[in-house]
Amino acid sequence: MVRDGEFVQALELMNQGIRLNPSVPELYYLRGYAKFSLDDYLGAEQDYSRALEISPGMADVLVARSQVRSLLTDFNGAYDDLAKAQRVDSTNVGIYISLARLKLYLKKYYGCIGDCKTAIRLGCDDESAWLLKGTAQWNLERYDEAAADFRKAMQINPANSYPLVQLGSMYLDREETDSAVFYLSKAIDIDSNNLYALFNRSIALVRKPDLDGARSDLDKVIRLAPYNSYAWFNRALLLYEKKDREGAVRDLGVVIRLNPQHVTSYYYRGAIRNELKDYRGALEDLNRAIELYPDNPDAWMIRSEVKLKLKDAAGAQQDYQMSLEVARRDPNHPDKLSDEKKSYLESIMKMSGDFEEMNTSSSKFQNQFIDIQLRDMFYIFTGKASFDRIRLYDTYGKLHYPSNIITLTSDPSLAVDSTASWLIEKMTLQVETGREVVPSLLKRALTYSGMQKYNQAFADYDSLLRLDSTYVLAWFSRALTRHGLIRLLRSLNDYEDQITIGRSSSGLREQTVTDDPEHTYALVAEDLSRAIALDPEFYFAYYNRGFVYCAMGEYDKALDDFTKALSFKENFAEALYNRGLIYILKRETALGCEDLSRAGEMGIADAYRVIKRYCFK
Repeated sequence: MVRDGEFVQALELMNQGIRLNPSVPELYYLRGYAKFSLDDYLGAEQDYSRALEISPGMADVLVARSQVRSLLTDFNGAYDDLAKAQRVDSTNVGIYISLARLKLYLKKYYGCIGDCKTAIRLGCDDESAWLLKGTAQWNLERYDEAAADFRKAMQINPANSYPLVQLGSMYLDREETDSAVFYLSKAIDIDSNNLYALFNRSIALVRKPDLDGARSDLDKVIRLAPYNSYAWFNRALLLYEKKDREGAVRDLGVVIRLNPQHVTSYYYRGAIRNELKDYRGALEDLNRAIELYPDNPDAWMIRSEVKLKLKDAAGAQQDYQMSLEVARRDPNHPDKLSDEKKSYLESIMKMSGDFEEMNTSSSKFQNQFIDIQLRDMFYIFTGKASFDRIRLYDTYGKLHYPSNIITLTSDPSLAVDSTASWLIEKMTLQVETGREVVPSLLKRALTYSGMQKYNQAFADYDSLLRLDSTYVLAWFSRALTRHGLIRLLRSLNDYEDQITIGRSSSGLREQTVTDDPEHTYALVAEDLSRAIALDPEFYFAYYNRGFVYCAMGEYDKALDDFTKALSFKENFAEALYNRGLIYILKRETALGCEDLSRAGEMGIADAYRVIKRYCFK
C-alpha cells in the first residue's frame, strides 16, 4: 500500500503490525514514511525516532529523520542525523542528497553544489542531484550552468515535470517571458495539475500581456487548491486590472478568510470599495489595514478620503496629516496602489508551502478540499451496527447504569432505527404494564429523538428522571436530544450549526443562544454536568460537553473537557482531533499539530488535511 501511495490505508496496517510486533523497527519506519507522505512531519519524526531506539544503526532511517527534522526547522538535529548516517555508511548517496537539500534550504549554495557532485560521483542514478545543483547555480546567478543541470535532469527522467518548471521559473526570474511560458507550458503538458507551473505561467502571461490566459491558469490553481491564498490574491489583482472590481473584492475576501492577518488584502479591498462607493465597507477595511500596519501612508490617505465622503471632516483632516507624517518618515514608500499591485503580480513564489515542490498532485489525500469541522458528539445507540461505527463504554461495577456495557456512536446515519415504530410500540407496552419502566422510557425517548419528535422525547426524559434522578444516561441523552433540537431550530433560521475553522476571519463560529430560550447550549451543558457528577469517569460526557462549550465560545473550558476525556481514554481519537483544532484556533499551533498527528495515526484521516493546511508552514 505504501508503494501504491495508499498511505491512509497503510497506516491502519502498520498500526496492526505494531500492536502485534512492537519491537520491529521496520514497522515504525514504514509508518513514519506514510506519515511523512501525508505531510505529518511531527508524527514521522516520532516514528523514525522509535525505529532508531530499537535499531540505532539504520542509515536510511537516519537520512529520513534528517529530512523531517529540516522541515521542522531542527537543522542541528538534521545535521547530527546525517553525520551519524555517514559514519554508518559513507557511500550512501541518499546522505549527500539530503545534505545538499538541507544546505540549499539554508542558502549554503556552494556546499549544496559540492554535496551534489559527491552524490553524482558515488553513482546517483536519478535526477535529484542535478535538480538541486541547478537550483543552487540559479541562486548564484550562474544561469548557463543552472540551465545545463536542469536539462541533464530532464534527460535522466523525461517524465518529471519539475526540471521544466525550474527552468521556466528561472527564465521568468530573468524576465525572459517567452522562454518562461515555453518551458512552463511543456511542464504542464507533462503534469496538467502542476500548481507551481500554472501559477508561475500566470505571472508570465500577465507580462506578455495575456490576461485571459493568466486568469485561466489561476482559475485552475484555485480549483485544485482552494486554500492557496497566493492564487486568490493574484486573481483579485487580475480582476481589478480587467475592471471587475466586484470580483476583486470577492477574491480578496477569500484571502482574508484564509489569512485574517493579510494586511495588503484589507488595504486593497478598502481602496477598491472606496472606488465602488461602499464607504462603510472601505472604512472597515482601512481601519483593519492601519491597525495591522500603521506605517502605510496610502492607507491613511485613502481613509482620509473615505471619512470626508462620510461627512467626518475632522477625522479626514487627522488622517491626512498622519499620511504626510508617515510619508516623511519613509520617503521611499510607494505612493500608488498600482505600483505595489504590479510589483506583487511580478513576484515569484519559489518553493512556497502552498505548492508541491516536485510532482504536484491534487489527488494527494491531504491536498483534497475539506471544510474543517469538529468531530461530532456521541449519543447512545441501541440498534445493530458494525464494530467500526460504534464505541463501547465499560460500566462494570458502576452505579446508575442499566448494563455493564453502553454502546455509543457519532455516526448520524445510525440516528433512526428502521424499526422505530415497532420499537416505540414495544416500549410503550412495557411502560404501561410496569415492566422495566426506566430503561423502556429511555429507549422510547431515544427513538423519538432520532425521529425528531422532540416533545415526546422530552416528556419521556422528564418521566424517567422523576422516577430515578440518578440515571446517568437520562441526563446524558436529554442533553443530546436538546442539542439536536437546537440544530433543527438553527437550520430553520439559516444558522450555520457546525463549528468550523477557516470559514470566517474570527475562527470558530461562536454560537451562544438560539431563538428558543427554553433550549440553549447552557442547558445542554448543564445536563452533561449532571451526568458527569453521577459518573466522574464518563469520558464521552466530558467530550460532548467540550463540543458544547466550543459552540458557546468557551474555548478554554472546551480544552479542559477534551483533556479530561483523554485522561480517562488516552487513545480517544475524536477528542485529540477536536482539541487539536481548538489549539490551532488559539494559535497554539505546535500543541494542535501534535494532537492532530496522533488523531491521524488513530484513523481520523481528515487530520492530515488540517495538518497540510495549518502545520509546518
